[in-house]
Formats: sequence, structure tokens, C-alpha cells
Amino acid sequence: MTDTDDVTAELDFKTLAEVLDDDYARDVLRATSRTPMTVQELRDVSEASPSTLYRRVERLQRVGLLERQTRPRRDGHHDTVYAANLSGIHITLDDGHFEFELDRPSEDVADRLQQLWSDF
Repeated sequence: MTDTDDVTAELDFKTLAEVLDDDYARDVLRATSRTPMTVQELRDVSEASPSTLYRRVERLQRVGLLERQTRPRRDGHHDTVYAANLSGIHITLDDGHFEFELDRPSEDVADRLQQLWSDF
């Protein structure tokens, strides 16, 4: 189970706009849309401090835009990495109301099996 299965903050348009208005949150989403990254790896692509990055990662997970994964290492240990859970946003304005739809990245079977195995 990923952290995004347990979303605690409802993602409405206002929350989405607030999250995407944050430079550091956008940095995290851009970087993790290419490849899952640790917070330490995110420091290399962002000017944010580690504590700022941890807060952004936590918020992005809470609203379901970022998921936590486990990346095994050759030494038998593992790293916690984060991956964007978003590949697109479609916003419409209809009769005075904003609506949005999120596109989620497609997950192949091998990635899902690896994730299930790492959860054990």
C-alpha cells in the first residue's frame, strides 16, 4: 500500500492551486515525474533546504500527487523514494465553476509487482 491510498486531505481546486503555486512543490513534481528520487537527490535539483523538501513531499503525498516507494539497493538495504502520481491536469471553467481532472501515470505490471513485493 502506498501513502496515497490513505489520502487525508481532499484535493479540491483551491488546494490544487495552492500546491501548484509553490515553487518547491513544482520542483519536486518535475523531478519525480522523470524518475523516483530520495529527498537527498531532490536537494541536488532544488535550492530548498531538506526540511522544506520534507514538508513539500509530505503535503504532496497527503493530497495524492506524490507516492512513496521503496528502491532496493545492492547492499541489501533500501531507500525511500518519491514519484509523481500525476502526468497531467485538465482544468475547465463551466458556468462559473472550475473543474479539474488529473491524469495519473500508467503503471506497468513489473513496477506494480516490485512495489507489492517491497511492501512485504
